[in-house]
Amino acid sequence: MTAAPVTHDDAEVLFAPLAHLPRVALAVSGGPDSLALMHLTAQWCAARSDGPELVVLTVDHGLRTDSRDEALLVSRAAEAASLLHVILTWEHDGVDEGLQVRAREARYDLMAAYAHAHDIGALVTAHHLDDQAETFLMRLARGSGLDGLAAIPEEGSWAGLTLLRPLLDVPKARLVATVEAAGIAYVTDPSNIDPKFERGRVRSAMETLAGFGLSADAIALSAKRLRRARAALDAAACDFLDSHAETSAAGYASVDAGATDALPEEVALRVLSRLLATVGGGMEPVRLAKLEALYAALKESPDKAHTLARCRIAPKGGRLFVFREMRHEGLPELELSPGERTLWDNRFAIELGAAEEAPIIVRALGEEGVRVLREREAMPASLPGPAAQALPACWRGRRLLCLPDFGQVEPFMSPLSRHEEGLDCRARFLTGLGATKGPGY
Repeated sequence: MTAAPVTHDDAEVLFAPLAHLPRVALAVSGGPDSLALMHLTAQWCAARSDGPELVVLTVDHGLRTDSRDEALLVSRAAEAASLLHVILTWEHDGVDEGLQVRAREARYDLMAAYAHAHDIGALVTAHHLDDQAETFLMRLARGSGLDGLAAIPEEGSWAGLTLLRPLLDVPKARLVATVEAAGIAYVTDPSNIDPKFERGRVRSAMETLAGFGLSADAIALSAKRLRRARAALDAAACDFLDSHAETSAAGYASVDAGATDALPEEVALRVLSRLLATVGGGMEPVRLAKLEALYAALKESPDKAHTLARCRIAPKGGRLFVFREMRHEGLPELELSPGERTLWDNRFAIELGAAEEAPIIVRALGEEGVRVLREREAMPASLPGPAAQALPACWRGRRLLCLPDFGQVEPFMSPLSRHEEGLDCRARFLTGLGATKGPGY
């Protein structure tokens, strides 16, 4: 049976969660799914008097020779729909086995940085019902628990952005029918069916599975029902964090160790997961097996420090402290021009005042910076050393200018706001303990 295009009435229901947002970014690659998202959202907005302002973002990944042409195809479609379109370019070394994961991370990094620089609070993607079913099967093959099998959430948050996926209940065939009915040209990514990649292998097996009754619809329905259970457990974890955990504007968190130890294991794992997501700023959710291993290690050796998901977990004084880990390769380093805003380490939104005369370098304070602050008597004893080292700092060459103004009212932050150079730079720690893990799947 031929699939029917998505209708105007369908769109009214699908895009209702966007109605209250002032500006949203649409992630559009040039495939039929994301072009259908752009087409439908543009039509939905045009029919309203209170719709959000739309910006279309395309990442030129450079993985195929025609990737720029694909991005330009989106430009033409966006122009025809009277939408602003921006091409973001991924600079990379080359192709290897981790290609798809790296490409997905790069896409989200680039789009999140653009969104923060342009006051866009939400990113909308075109994940659909078939994606949901494929993700369920991929997670099942890895032995995932409830969170993994609940697959892709309709809404999440990451790096200070709201992530919305309004098409999760729509089959891919209907999205293809939508763009074809509208006469919109699209491209097909050959890696989507390439057996070298896990998702390509799963897609090739879907027709066989459907013969056993495991259709995309049936699998996605199971994932949807599991999401209800996940939501209930998430609520319990968030309630616990509200009562027993604290976050600091300096980018670290802590939780009552005894209270955590007394939790049911499933809730305790979620508490740990959210602490790691908050402080680590990693894109991918922590694998359940690694979380279970951390939980067991904390039970067995409650006074021992551990590392996981870009974090250092350190017990002290009856609490578990979680700090951003200072890895051997270091944290990001970037240039920030006057008036520019950017995202640093997926954890801090940083802005340099427009009146400043020259750019600065933003990189981690590190051991060198901590030493300088101590020499200036600007390093309060109440700020843990591991947290201080992982803070973004303002540099020119090897010279530390200052730490940004973190907007914190706690007394220990006031010495960190001494701007000896008179530099107008502000930073805001983005993620909260209730944040959904990761933007991807």
